[in-house]
This record gives sequence, structure tokens and C-alpha cells, in this order.
Amino acid sequence: MAFVIRGTLVIAMFVATLSATRSADCAPSEPFGNRTVELAYGPLLEKWFATVNKLGRDHALFGACIDSNVSECAAVQRLGIIIEDAKSQNGLAVLGHINRAINFEIKPVARSDWLSPIEAINSGGDCKAYAISKYFALLEAGVAADHLRLVIVRARGQSGNHMVLAVLWQDHWFILDNLTLVLVPDEASEYVPLLVLDYKGMRSYIVPAVNY
Repeated sequence: MAFVIRGTLVIAMFVATLSATRSADCAPSEPFGNRTVELAYGPLLEKWFATVNKLGRDHALFGACIDSNVSECAAVQRLGIIIEDAKSQNGLAVLGHINRAINFEIKPVARSDWLSPIEAINSGGDCKAYAISKYFALLEAGVAADHLRLVIVRARGQSGNHMVLAVLWQDHWFILDNLTLVLVPDEASEYVPLLVLDYKGMRSYIVPAVNY
């Protein structure tokens, strides 16, 4: 329980430095329109809390890399350009730019750990790296944390799991996916949602045995 409390505090502190969130009673429904159940512990939750720590570190690097030539700064600068370009867009073009730019920026690999955006740009990553990088980039671009969800899904008729980012935009959830440049509304997606992660923690749509 102590670990969960510490992890929750880390998430809250990171989000507070990026964007204000709406109160719990005003929170939007989950993507895919399904009810969820909170998960207070588990290996995936630990991985997510560890990843949130990395996101805080990446956020700090933006300030540290001004006029610096350390090795990580090249990736920071590349990601910074993507974020600044997104800020100059309007409406859904913000989401479309982040989805497209991150899809092209990260080298795909068959399987990777839970990576931060800077780690993913430097080493390549799988679907988790793409989704987490988009989550971070949209936070940095000013999108409210309560409008972002990382969702572990399964394609209908397939056994493997996949991670995408769901973004709430004008009362509609859109799916940002490393497998396509198209922004797909959640109601049009063929994915079956399994788990959802955000600044509050992790919740389950169903009770699957997920090894990810």
C-alpha cells in the first residue's frame, strides 16, 4: 500500500507541473464507453509508476538541455521541435501532428521495455514507447491530463496485446496508434479495451490475465 501511495504522489506532482486537471466529479467517461474498476496494485501498475518517474526526468531535461551538448539533449531537441510544432496547430491537427511525428520519429522494434520518450527516440521502441511518448508530448503541448488515457487493447480475433493513446477532444475520444496515421474515434475502433492508465493510476475494463 505504501508503494501505491508513493506512486500516486509522484504522478500527481508530475502532472501538476504540466497542466491543471478537472475535478473528479467532472471527469469524462473512459474511452470505448466501458465502465472500469480501479486496480490498486500489480506488476503493470509498478511499471507505470516507474515510467511516470522517467517522464518527470524527461520533463526536467527540457530545461537542463538549453545550450547543452550532452548526449541526451539531441533527442530532447528533436522531441521539443515536435511539441512546439504541435502547439502551433489548431483543433484535431494538434493530435494528428503528434501522432504522425512520433510515429516517424521512433524506430520500431519487435519488443521493448516501458521507455520514456527520450529513451525511445534514442533506442527505438514498441507500441508502448509510441503511446507513452504521445502521452508525454501532448501533456507538454498543454492538453489536460484528464483528457489522456493509455489503453492496453487487443485486436478482435488476435491474441496479442497492444497499447494506444486515447485523447478526449470535444467530447469524443480519438485513438492515436503507431500502426496508422489516421485518428480513429473510439466507437469506430476494432480494438477490445483491457486496461487503462493515466495520472490517477490503472483501471481494468474486464478481468483478463494480461502479461505485457
